[in-house]
Amino acid sequence: MQEDKYRQLHVDFELTNNINTARRMMRSLPGNRVQTLYQVISLLAYKYLSENVKNDKGDLGYELNEDLYYENLLTNKGHVIDTLKEGIEQITQNKDNAQSSDVFYNLFDLVDFETYNENNNWLMLIEIVETLCSETMATLGEIVLFVINTSSMEKSRGSGVIKPSEDIVKLMTVNQKEVKNLYDPFAGEATLLAEIGNKINVKNYYGQHPDEINCILAKISLLTNNVNYKNIFIKSNDILKPINWNAKFDLCVSTLPVNRKIKLNAYDDERFKPYAPKKSTELAYLLDMLYNLDEDGTIKILVRTAVLRSLPDKKIIKYLVDNELISIIIGLPQGEFEIAEIQRALLVINKKPTENGIYYLNLKDAETKRELKKKVLSIVDIDKYVSLLSNREEQKLISKIATIDDIRENDYNLSINRYVDLEILEAIDIEKTIANIKAIKKELKQVDEELNEKIGELLKK
Repeated sequence: MQEDKYRQLHVDFELTNNINTARRMMRSLPGNRVQTLYQVISLLAYKYLSENVKNDKGDLGYELNEDLYYENLLTNKGHVIDTLKEGIEQITQNKDNAQSSDVFYNLFDLVDFETYNENNNWLMLIEIVETLCSETMATLGEIVLFVINTSSMEKSRGSGVIKPSEDIVKLMTVNQKEVKNLYDPFAGEATLLAEIGNKINVKNYYGQHPDEINCILAKISLLTNNVNYKNIFIKSNDILKPINWNAKFDLCVSTLPVNRKIKLNAYDDERFKPYAPKKSTELAYLLDMLYNLDEDGTIKILVRTAVLRSLPDKKIIKYLVDNELISIIIGLPQGEFEIAEIQRALLVINKKPTENGIYYLNLKDAETKRELKKKVLSIVDIDKYVSLLSNREEQKLISKIATIDDIRENDYNLSINRYVDLEILEAIDIEKTIANIKAIKKELKQVDEELNEKIGELLKK
């Protein structure tokens, strides 16, 4: 585990240096930085797909002639645009295979030959790609995820988009067995799906997002992290419209946006009957996941801590508690995300009753540190907390198991400090504290008397 952590730090350091160099190179190109990053991501995808054909990796869902390989873009320097156009057309035109067509038909729609309309533009973009891939132990998939996260942060500053940290991925994959069907109802660029797939064995990846650009980036994320096209099911869709996935999911995950407002049609949608959320968007996504969950499935979702005590949606919380579906609640430290001011928790829900109470793990005050000038913090002793979580071990002031009766006594308020922080009060010796207060008051009275006596003597003089 220490070796993995060392490698990740090393990769982050290398890619941070490479992206900083790439940013300087981008200044000579037309278009804004996000547009340019999209061209770089598309070229990285082209490079990956080209290498797959070259290495004969079986049924890829597309074809690419040898003279159109990525390496030939450098050979045909005077015809980069023409070569790239022809290669993209060949990759995206497989109309005989419905699944292949669904994955590849718009994979290169972010390529902008109008803004970047000169061969020299593309030669510079290729040079940027080679810079990102040089002097690093990172895989091409890791490079793609890094650049996609960079473009997303550039695009979404102040918009409330949440990017998962390495710690979140670790906590989400604790004790997680192999997954047949993994689902994210607000998949974004599918970086969370890809990161989880890099930690545990996942067969099929499902996700949706209302923005077409995010869906394209999601497919690139998964493909370049060695997911076969047959196992990718990404739809451009909003949660408002139900999808018949023809599958049930054994693991549902999501890092949802902040303050996204949606209006549900609860009366005609089986997913939300009879518990349509009045206020919390997170709970709407949770109900969607619960509806599509396999009988032995699990949901792991990030929510604002305010959701844990949401009065407008108390009936949903009550339903989850009374049916013993909530198994774990983890309070997270501020700074685990790009937006640090909103406190969040990781909520774990099962389709079957847990019958073991709710395991609370309070990491709100855990020691954190910032590495490599990252916008997010990392938890210093994350492996210790992972061990506690794995064994559902109770530790004073950090973790505790709350019974369903405990939750009911607190009027279904799931707030972490109702169950873990209370031990701080229990640890205080009340009688001793009162005695100390009385002693302090006595000392203060004595000081006042001595002070008044000295002031009186001065006045007499």
